[in-house]
Amino acid sequence: MRVAVIGAGISGLTCAYRLQQGGCEIDVFEAETHPGGRMWSIRANGFDIDLGTAMLLGCYDRCRALSAELGLEDRWYPLEASGHGGVLHGSEVTPFSPARAFDVLRYQGLHLSGRIRLFLALLEAWKGRHEVDFFDLSVGDSSLDEEDCDSFARRRLGDEATDYVVDSFIRTFHFHGAKRMSAKYFEALAALLVSRGEFQLFGLRGSMLALPSALAARLNVSYQTPASVSGTTVTSRLGVETYDSVVLATSAGRARATLSLDSSPQRALLERVEYSSTILCSFAVPREIAGDFEGIWVPFRESRIVSGLANDSCKGAISENRVLLQVWLHEETAAAWLDRSDGEIQGMVAGELIRLFSRYEGALEPIFVHRWPEALPVYGVGQVSQVARFWERGQGHGGLWLCGDYLNHPWVEGAVRCGEKVAHLLCGVEPCRAWPRASSGA
Repeated sequence: MRVAVIGAGISGLTCAYRLQQGGCEIDVFEAETHPGGRMWSIRANGFDIDLGTAMLLGCYDRCRALSAELGLEDRWYPLEASGHGGVLHGSEVTPFSPARAFDVLRYQGLHLSGRIRLFLALLEAWKGRHEVDFFDLSVGDSSLDEEDCDSFARRRLGDEATDYVVDSFIRTFHFHGAKRMSAKYFEALAALLVSRGEFQLFGLRGSMLALPSALAARLNVSYQTPASVSGTTVTSRLGVETYDSVVLATSAGRARATLSLDSSPQRALLERVEYSSTILCSFAVPREIAGDFEGIWVPFRESRIVSGLANDSCKGAISENRVLLQVWLHEETAAAWLDRSDGEIQGMVAGELIRLFSRYEGALEPIFVHRWPEALPVYGVGQVSQVARFWERGQGHGGLWLCGDYLNHPWVEGAVRCGEKVAHLLCGVEPCRAWPRASSGA
């Protein structure tokens, strides 16, 4: 079977790699000069900067198994800092880095009533932990997809826990507010936390680009080769070629532009996919001033600009006694600032950082600005259910397959699983064995 894969992000590369293992003849078309999609890194002013994916999690079983299969297991290393960071609450960073599910109950940023309600919500998640899957939101009861996460959390947990835990978490990792997220996301995330009991952070030695590069090296990838698709016919600078199947593994926006108008089931889904926006600002800070922490969540109540920041010294990002400070923006601000100059953005972000953390005054050296108009897919109310139905009644129609994290597969682990899922459905190839782990609980 001959298969074209359009897009060399982690999901598309995983799919192509598994299909090739299953005996398919694979051609990968990538519009950019490099593989990886959002799993992309650059070097600037002495620092390796991960522009999209900034970390991996210990619960990424399939991603880690794939890494080991590619000879990259020794590249995984735990991110460690003596101060783990937390959530900004007023002028204080309240420590919050739960290694186990019920560690959240010790979080001093919530009043006792909020912690008790959070405890009860986690107990409910424990009971239903086998009914949902965070890395495949299509799994489980669609009734969980009838309410937005913000309304759900305020009803179950109260305003304080919603603003400083739920909404802040979503804004730190997705850049948009809980109002845009389905409550099914919250239920699946809570189930993941209580069932796995650990959220240890990992980096990838070299850079995050190591994983997609290792996959791409094993495949026939044509870079700087945008392609258009009509049915199973691919048109690119290399010519016109008809395949047995085509896998569209770009973002939904690029997929819409790539497809001809006759791909109705796929186009109907793609038209509904939405993305959050963010801007990444990188600053160099003297090591003695930066502080020793992994990351800080910044709730929308505390800042309308900064959604979170990370100290990349825990990833080895140190140059001439300077450390790399990575700052992400809330989507409301990022969307309005996308057309502003780098200098304007850096100046306004630096001013906000100094307002929030006075120790940075006079210490922020601008390094890099990266705009993400399509940062991460939004798993909104109703969208999760529609995607689940698409997997059952639209995926693969006419030999055309969609592949990517927007198909209810959050984060890098979800993207890897989506690639393997498409490969399995297309030609029966089995996904890799999950990374072995000790059983853990709440």
